[in-house]
Formats: sequence, C-alpha cells, structure tokens
Amino acid sequence: MEIISSMAIKGGVGKTTLAFQLAKYIEGKNKNVLMLDMDSQRSLTGLFIKSQNDFDNVDTTADILLNPRHKYTPTKVSNKISIFPATNNLNEIAEEMATKTYKELALFMWFAFNVDSLNKEFDYVIIDLPPAWNVLSQNGVTVADKILSPMEPSRFGYESHAKVISAIQALKDALIDPVTGKEYVTAEILFLGNRVKHNTASSRDFLEALAQLSDVIGSIPEKELVNSSMLSKQSIWDYGEEHKLLWKQRAFYEEVEKIFERVLNNGEV
Repeated sequence: MEIISSMAIKGGVGKTTLAFQLAKYIEGKNKNVLMLDMDSQRSLTGLFIKSQNDFDNVDTTADILLNPRHKYTPTKVSNKISIFPATNNLNEIAEEMATKTYKELALFMWFAFNVDSLNKEFDYVIIDLPPAWNVLSQNGVTVADKILSPMEPSRFGYESHAKVISAIQALKDALIDPVTGKEYVTAEILFLGNRVKHNTASSRDFLEALAQLSDVIGSIPEKELVNSSMLSKQSIWDYGEEHKLLWKQRAFYEEVEKIFERVLNNGEV
C-alpha cells in the first residue's frame, strides 16, 4: 500500500482534480484505491455524491482524526474506489486538534493501528488536503509516502515550489522522536505544472522555469475536456470515450498517463 497526498497551499490550482483523476487512472489498472477527503470544502466528496442522502451516517475523515485508535469503514463508491468523505466542520476540528500534543500524528496513528487490514484491502491511498498549511495538511504530509503538488503558470505558482518545500522541511525537523531519532516525515515531493496554456508568454516562461527544477515530473496542458469531465463527475478517459475524444486528444491522454506513471513509479516512467 502506498499513500499519496495531493497538496497545494493555495486553492484553485487543481489538486482535487489531480487526486480524483489519479484515483480513476489507478482504478483502470485494476487496483484498489482508498481516498480521504481532508478539505472542508468537500470538493472531492462531492464528486462521488449521486443523491441528496449520499454519505449520511457513514464514517468520515473527521471520525478518524478525533478517534484515531478506532477502526472505521470507508464507503465504496465504485468498483475499486472507497472513500472517507469530508465534513463541513473539519476546520473546527483542526482548531480543536491544534491544542493537543502530537496533533500532526493523528492520521499517522490511525494508519499504524489499521495497517494490516488496509494493506490487505488497498493498493493505494490518495488524500486530498486542504488548500492551506494547517494541522490537517500536516497530518496528510506526515503519513504520506509521496506528495503530489500542482503549480499553476503564474508567479505565485512558481513561488509555491519553495513554500511547499520549506513548510514540509520545517515539519520534518519538528517531528523527530527525541529518543530514537526517528523521522516521521519521509515523503518524496513531486511537483508538476498544471493547466499550462501552449500559446502564452507566461506559460512559456513558466515551463522554462520548471525545466530547471529536478523534482518536477511534467506538466499537464489546459484542456476544456478536463473541466467538462469534472462537471460530469467522470474520469477524463470515460468522458473521452463517451464523447469520442480518445483518438482526437491522444497526445494529451498520453502526456497525462506518462505523468501518472511517474507518480506511481518514483518519478520514472
């Protein structure tokens, strides 16, 4: 089982889209995926809601964070994907957690208590973190094997590279066992450009800047089919098949699949 956290310190850069589409890609490889929505905006949760009563009276990420020693059951939402949905009160829970000792390790503790059963049931865990650096995102970083962080073609997008690395390094330095010296934060950080337009000077400058960074695994072009697939709550592959776009947009699909393979294979295809 491998844990991948989708992280951004600013909203609107596509982290939830990446988390959802990566999960769908993995599902297409006949692998089992557990998803955790840790964003109070509940965007990831909403992608799996089909009726008004979906996710009523089910176990949530809030339950895990408040009582990490308990075994909870995710909700199955497709053939190979299960989810712990988010709740609207996650920010209040984060404030409550902020006063506790080892507040960044609640999710780590839950995985530690349930690792055997999770390993048997799931091949991958994908966590959608909030678009801010708080105790929720710190929990998601601490438990992760890999962190996937999208950057948009703007000055802030490029600057977010250094901010993400700095925040994670500070957390890594803070979470060291004083007796054993064990480090809790061990995730590999993978960056990628997202929503990159092919015909603007800013995007060209952005791509040139990304080329100088060794931890950038690629860039995903801006495509309306991505937005349309998300509106219809579909993977880009299902949407493309339904609208006969798989061949017409094959270069785009090949690029996305190459990037996702790099995520799954330690930065290599």
